[in-house]
Amino acid sequence: MALRHAAAALFLVLALPGGALACSCADVSRASAASLKLRFSSAERIVHARVTGVPSPQEALIEVIESFKGSGATLNAMPGSDATCGFRFAPGEEFVYFVFNGVVNLCGRAPPRAELLERLRALRVPETLACEGIARPPRPPGLARSTEEDVRYEPLRGYEAELALGTGHVRPANEEDRDDWIRRLVLPVFVSPEGGLKLWLAPGSVSPEAQIETGYETTSLIVLQARADGWLLLRYGDPQARDVGWVHSCHLATATPRLQYEPWEKLFASSEISPLFFRAWVPHVLRESASASAPVIARIPADPNRYGMQPLEFRGDWARVRVSVPSRYCADPQPGSAVHEGWIRWRSRERGPWVWYYTRGC
Repeated sequence: MALRHAAAALFLVLALPGGALACSCADVSRASAASLKLRFSSAERIVHARVTGVPSPQEALIEVIESFKGSGATLNAMPGSDATCGFRFAPGEEFVYFVFNGVVNLCGRAPPRAELLERLRALRVPETLACEGIARPPRPPGLARSTEEDVRYEPLRGYEAELALGTGHVRPANEEDRDDWIRRLVLPVFVSPEGGLKLWLAPGSVSPEAQIETGYETTSLIVLQARADGWLLLRYGDPQARDVGWVHSCHLATATPRLQYEPWEKLFASSEISPLFFRAWVPHVLRESASASAPVIARIPADPNRYGMQPLEFRGDWARVRVSVPSRYCADPQPGSAVHEGWIRWRSRERGPWVWYYTRGC
């Protein structure tokens, strides 16, 4: 099957006679209205851009000609060959790029035809319209970056089994802003979605007890509840206290630095995340399907050092995973190691995720 390079945001990797693989891309410019709307809502970023530099084959510096969703000065390509929908950026190339899970795949590049650009403009929601009716209190004067030099780094750790992790986390939208961002934070917090301003989170006001490590010495704030209308219940203080308040996604977009909300399942599905492990050191089971009554197909040891789980699919409170016993992470596969695929219960309403990952890698 020939590749169709008028790319879409979705793709299929097909097996050809003889065992070869081919990446099949649908033409996004000819997608139905419903299909294009779905792709628009699912994408993290959609930009018409020109590549101005290529620091590495899978990284591009871009000149944004027009943004339809999201922002940023760089793009990352899905690694791999044409056969697996991976590609390399070329200096000077110009496309409409669709970003999913942090990367652009081969099918996520569409020629900037006038018809496609007009259709994307029609789907774009102006910030003023999307945030209409959301309170925007004026910033109080004198909110400057914290100059305190000796700030202890003692964040919460996601592997602490009793810690309630909620539905997701908030951190800067741009990776380059994530270093020490709490010391620059300016964000209004509300009593309730219908209530008034509670306080301003300002430089020096957020304690380490409110931060959870989600990368190598980088932190996030925990979101305990996410509503469909964009309101988020944010924890900004000690987990033992009632230091919580509401923020809207519109407030995140205008915060300093610009922030974003990410559900845990989206973070866990990222290719940059290490294998998952259960937070509680007790034996677990791998089931044949996403049901507590489904047959058990394998048992998972209590000690997380003895196994690793790669997420393949999230479906509500269940996740399909590939389990290696013993773990193959940071080590060569051991003779006799077993690999199973099946379903685990990965979260609950009370605690949020039952699983976590190695935030500092190997």
